Amino acid sequence: MTGQVEAATLDALTPMVQRAEKLSLLLLLIERATSIAVVRNFLKSRGLQHSAGSWEELRTKRVFPAYDEGKISLADLQELLRSTEGYGRQHVFLFKCPEDRAALLLADDRMQRVLTENNISEVSFDPLVVDLPEQPTFVDVRTAVVDGVRSVSIKEIEKRTSKKLTSQVNDTAAMTLTKVYSYEHQRAINVARLWANGLLEVRIASRDNSTQYKDDLDQLFYRLRSIFPRSEFKDVSLGNLKKNLWEKRAELQGLVKFSTYTLRDDEGMTLRANTAVNTDDLAGSERIAKSLAEFDADSTYCSDSNVYFKIVDGDETLKEIHVLLNGEDNEFAVTAAITEEEYEFVLRQVLEHN
Repeated sequence: MTGQVEAATLDALTPMVQRAEKLSLLLLLIERATSIAVVRNFLKSRGLQHSAGSWEELRTKRVFPAYDEGKISLADLQELLRSTEGYGRQHVFLFKCPEDRAALLLADDRMQRVLTENNISEVSFDPLVVDLPEQPTFVDVRTAVVDGVRSVSIKEIEKRTSKKLTSQVNDTAAMTLTKVYSYEHQRAINVARLWANGLLEVRIASRDNSTQYKDDLDQLFYRLRSIFPRSEFKDVSLGNLKKNLWEKRAELQGLVKFSTYTLRDDEGMTLRANTAVNTDDLAGSERIAKSLAEFDADSTYCSDSNVYFKIVDGDETLKEIHVLLNGEDNEFAVTAAITEEEYEFVLRQVLEHN
């Protein structure tokens, strides 16, 4: 009888333990994904106490008590993670298919079928919360409407492993050099989002030691092959974006700041302009503009540029978001973690000025 009671007690405790573990993991992932200010605003929006000077204080004095009192739930925190994770620190590749093809790919019956075939149909209403999965794992499928256009996004978590040199010993007598490396794991977040207008954006988590993302892109497309087949899409060139932002720099000065701008001609000759400090703006220099104009010709094009998109409120600049316009013709990169709203703002500017 005693054994049955103990077993029943363990069974009752198991869901509690699982919820506690999920809560801890959610908070860890939220901390990695965003800032204290974002979580404070999340608590404030629910009328909860939100002041905190550190993540530890925020967890122990604000989030845990609110959760214990039933004022926030795991679902609330999961939605917060959804809206903060996977925006920024990524290289974004843009593709396009005809609108009628997008409609077929996004049809509800087809999406349900391919998601079921890939064993991810349930994550659309109950996203997985995982840290470092052994294999790349689709954890979330999300349908949204932004600026009146429907989209479906699929988020993947991937464990990346890299080596870091920790020490080295040069033994002259033995004529040997011994190096010791430690392995480090990184949690990479990749996202593919197809819009009803045919736009496909693929966001690949940035790497610390590489500027080439072809292999990452090809591998993600392979894993998505039955959902968003690569053969359906063509690259969207961002050549016009690089050109238009500079040509319209005077009228866009309240929106865009330049820290570098590089012109290249058909023979490979380049002319690069850059600011001395990040707070400066190339667009404000007549000498730079004149030098670039003298080099510019029908055979030249902008090969890369560093820009900052400004979020403004009246005359006040609230935030500058650093965007790299280099790499592949259909690629741009957002260098830092940002919110969902900020990412949508950047994407809107990229599309609008392209």
